[in-house]
Amino acid sequence: MAKVDTAGIPAQRWLAIGSVLVMVFAVFPLTLAELASGSGPLLAPTGFIIPVTRPAAPAVAQVQQPVTVQPKLDAQNLLALFKEKNFTLDEVRTGERPVPRIVLAGLPRDLGKMDSVDDRKQIFVNTMLPLLLLVNEEIERDRARLMALRDSMKGVPADAAAKAAVTAAPTPANANAPIGGTVVTAAVRTPAVGVTPHAAADPAQTATTPTPGAAMSPLDQVWVARLAARYGMDPARKIDLDALLRRVDVVPVSMALAQAAEESGWGTSRFAQHGNALFGQLTWSEEEKEGITPRNRHPGDTSRFRKFEDLLECVRVYMQNLNTHDAYAQFRATRASLRRQGKPLDTMLLLNTLDKYSELGPVYVKAVRSLIRTNNLRDFDQAVLHNEPQQIVVQVKRAS
Repeated sequence: MAKVDTAGIPAQRWLAIGSVLVMVFAVFPLTLAELASGSGPLLAPTGFIIPVTRPAAPAVAQVQQPVTVQPKLDAQNLLALFKEKNFTLDEVRTGERPVPRIVLAGLPRDLGKMDSVDDRKQIFVNTMLPLLLLVNEEIERDRARLMALRDSMKGVPADAAAKAAVTAAPTPANANAPIGGTVVTAAVRTPAVGVTPHAAADPAQTATTPTPGAAMSPLDQVWVARLAARYGMDPARKIDLDALLRRVDVVPVSMALAQAAEESGWGTSRFAQHGNALFGQLTWSEEEKEGITPRNRHPGDTSRFRKFEDLLECVRVYMQNLNTHDAYAQFRATRASLRRQGKPLDTMLLLNTLDKYSELGPVYVKAVRSLIRTNNLRDFDQAVLHNEPQQIVVQVKRAS
């Protein structure tokens, strides 16, 4: 093999050869790596794209308040925790003290074994109040944004709309009264299945400041479409914002408390203990994990009581049920009527519309109404959450 004489090669040629070697062994591999990872600069339209296999993008983390997780507690230790946090129901009833953001994942397994009926009821109400107020808070947040968009499309300035809402509403729970007729066209077709309320943050959930009389922004249109899908409306069709507002509304605390107590035996039933099922919601799913079979189920009946991961999910689904199911259309219509009149949400009046909630019909409504009166549950309709940023999540000793 002939030898190459490098002695006579000029310095410029060495520099050129070195540059080529740097490009081949350093720059090209780095560029390919950037393309494969998605971190490199965007290619021009005339550039080429190297096909690569990328891992699935990680889910966006849910935006939540800071939490403090407590160890697993039994019923007596829960009473001690409520006392430590100054969570006394008498002061909540009178409005002297707000409700702390204590979120129980479930009910303690020894709740039904407590000697004192008053203690059992106290633990149940102390458990339910923060959950009900938290879910109503979520609904009110969406409702406020939806009202602002509706009013802006009608040419109502934000300050005037806010003043009108305050004038028409003597209580925080009565701050939103729909007034009929605004329709928008959804920007995207969003399926209702799989839309989880208040799950991950995304650009469409970022509130904007609407301009009076202006068309809805694309970002707001996407948000409205998703909200409509979540509340059982077809986002592919024109969305009546007032019809949507009749669904996006809170449930009176006293009514929810009474229904939960009636359906779960104040949290001591097998369905509440083993499935976080507080409101008697049924499922016809064939998957075992979806429900608990009642012991006295009639032959041919395939329904079961639906199970939930935690109590907060149970409360969300309960309110979603009242706000979307056809059986409770009269409930929503009566609530909207109270809003238009600037009246507070009357639990006893709204209860009259829930005769289809149970197969017992009017007998069920009478039982819930009696429970509300006997336990003075309407005192809690004016309860408010503490404005502290911290949320305390409590794990309990569950039934085996």
